[in-house]
Amino acid sequence: MIQSAPSDQNFLQGSKFALSFQRLPYIQWFIQSINIPGISAGTATQETPFIDAPIPGDKMVYERLTVEFALDEPLWSWTSVNDWIKGLTFPESFEQYRNLSMQQRIQMQSKQPQYSDAILTIMTNKNNPILQLLFSQMFPVSLSGIQMSTKEPATTILTATVELAYTNYTINRMT
Repeated sequence: MIQSAPSDQNFLQGSKFALSFQRLPYIQWFIQSINIPGISAGTATQETPFIDAPIPGDKMVYERLTVEFALDEPLWSWTSVNDWIKGLTFPESFEQYRNLSMQQRIQMQSKQPQYSDAILTIMTNKNNPILQLLFSQMFPVSLSGIQMSTKEPATTILTATVELAYTNYTINRMT
């Protein structure tokens, strides 16, 4: 039987989420905003004598996960991402890549220390988990700088943004 109205008529609230990383425990406590990444599908062209018709492609492309986080005073959240990117790109020496697994501030037994899995949990208006996005083989591709200014009041919270790429995400409903 088809219902004419949804059984749950509550609206999603933008502040009801939690993100947890295996590799970035400092950031999860300071997250200010995050996007649920979109997806797109490529197209191919079917040539005909009359018009070229678009047909569905065979590759899906994920948007990057963008996370804005408040900066803790000792900058652990920012430097942990900075160190991870330096370990991936080893701009000064090969030793930086070899030390990638030692940069972790938590014990993570991974055969691929360049990656981390993450879980984005979306909650109801009563803070009950309703949906989880499970990200696989995530790694940072950019980290914003930190803008400091004596013109700002001391109560201004400084933030930074990290963009992360990943192989895939799966969606699990909690209900």
